[in-house]
Amino acid sequence: MEGNPRSRREIRRRKLLQRAMISGFASGSTINTDFVDLATVSGRDADSLATQVISQAVRNALWLGDEFVLWQSSCGSVDPVKCPYWAAYSNLQAYAPVTRALYGLYSSTGRDQYKATADRFATVLMNVSQNPLVPYVTTITLDGRTRWLYCSAWIYGKALWCYELFCRHNPREDAFELKAYAIYRWLQVHRRPEGYFGVGYPCGKVPDCQFSCDLAEVGNGLVSFYEISHHKPALDDALGLSKFFLTEWEEGSGRGVWSSRLGCWLVGPWPGTGAEHFSDQQFNSVAWMWSAYLGGLYLLRLRPYVQDAQTRADLEDKCVKAFRWCYDACQFEDGAHGMFGRDDKWVGMTAAALLLYLELRAANVLPAEVEAAYRSRVEKSWRWLLENTQQDTFPADGYIRVNGTTTKKPLENLFWAMCWTVLALLGGDEFFKA
Repeated sequence: MEGNPRSRREIRRRKLLQRAMISGFASGSTINTDFVDLATVSGRDADSLATQVISQAVRNALWLGDEFVLWQSSCGSVDPVKCPYWAAYSNLQAYAPVTRALYGLYSSTGRDQYKATADRFATVLMNVSQNPLVPYVTTITLDGRTRWLYCSAWIYGKALWCYELFCRHNPREDAFELKAYAIYRWLQVHRRPEGYFGVGYPCGKVPDCQFSCDLAEVGNGLVSFYEISHHKPALDDALGLSKFFLTEWEEGSGRGVWSSRLGCWLVGPWPGTGAEHFSDQQFNSVAWMWSAYLGGLYLLRLRPYVQDAQTRADLEDKCVKAFRWCYDACQFEDGAHGMFGRDDKWVGMTAAALLLYLELRAANVLPAEVEAAYRSRVEKSWRWLLENTQQDTFPADGYIRVNGTTTKKPLENLFWAMCWTVLALLGGDEFFKA
């Protein structure tokens, strides 16, 4: 039998597959039985096989995902030594995005390490979320040292999002059910007469900043919690908060944050500057990619639960307009996207624009004429993302300075943007291949 050429090819094929499955993740060319019927690949060499089985997009996502695994501490937090994007004062921004990204990698590859790492990130965020002692107080002094209270509304939103993801990937585990209900109850401290919820921290002399990106996190968390628990008050809150995103902004009011002038959501309804990534932009004068994607994602996830046809149409229209803003205002000629406009090139913001497009397509709400007008521009962004997310082409911190009007602070947001990059690579690979 050893002398049979066909048998020798089969033995060689099996050995090549074994070597590829063992070493592939480290090299970036991976064979996984979830991706291919092994019976169809007899007689091909390993390099050709790896190229056909794992696309460039997935290879790009894999090396980033492997970094995320390395950046986790033994207790499940972001490791302050290993992770270059750890921030001393707070590092919770990336927990929900990295949980999404790692579960996405697990679903795509079947690699248990991605799931285990995602499980730990999710449980850490759920565990550290705390009951606010007093509204708008986010620190406490213990033995003479100031400590952060993890009780802002956006933390609750991200924690509830993590709860949903954890439950979907661990359907028999119910250890966090009571904690999720507690987080939902704590969120009620942030209820306000204007805008439904606040973020839990002031904006100058205004009691609450009401940043649209943070409140979109709250909305996503509410939808997530409802989909797992079926707790009707959570859906009512998600629907109530949506009015903030559907209401036109007015000077001196916190009722709404939509800007018809821009065709997107403002950063916030109140004047001010100096927040994350800002130079001199004003909160109530500009939109940014963080809110465009997160706001659109929240409303599109909420859409199936909106009973009123006119409200649903308004929701869809604003999400489509936010998508158009991403390309009309932020896309550079080469396909990269800026943050507030064509300011500096951000890998993560390019990913966000693609993710919003994919969400619109999945919801089947992108008008045919908009699809026709923007498809080539979307594909240009996809090509730019592929070209600039290989291990040897990824720009430092996912940022390319053009005008220098955005900053790379805070560090954890750079990690967050990389998580969106993984999600866009995985989602785009599936969509554009189809």
